[in-house]
Amino acid sequence: MTTAISSAMLKQHAVAPADGPEGTAPLDVVAITRTVSAALRPVPDGATLNPRALADSITLLAGHIGLLLPIAECTHRLNRPAGAGPGLVGHGLAYVRRRTQYAPPNPADYPSCAYTWVQESARCVQQLLGLVLADNRERQHAAAAR
Repeated sequence: MTTAISSAMLKQHAVAPADGPEGTAPLDVVAITRTVSAALRPVPDGATLNPRALADSITLLAGHIGLLLPIAECTHRLNRPAGAGPGLVGHGLAYVRRRTQYAPPNPADYPSCAYTWVQESARCVQQLLGLVLADNRERQHAAAAR
């Protein structure tokens, strides 16, 4: 399945195609990167954590993980030699998959725990995006060399 994207949207955002289990889809790299940057922005000492902002970050990061994880897992499976174990990347992907099986902390009740969840998730999204884009760049270079 290929997801169509308007030319106006392409001009507004840096978009990278990514091959996933259901076909090729565009990734809005700028939006994902902005979410990660905002989530990793330090909170000044003594500042009160905003539960609404944390809830918004949790929603965005969970969505990014839900989008990127299947693509990274599929690519990893396809690129591993037959009979090879999961390797470091496979174990990292399994960790992220396990994290998705549990609900994040409620920011209204546990803002510090939610803040930690947001930071860890942002780092996961960074790594997943790097894996997805690195694989895409490798395929582009291989195709150009042919």
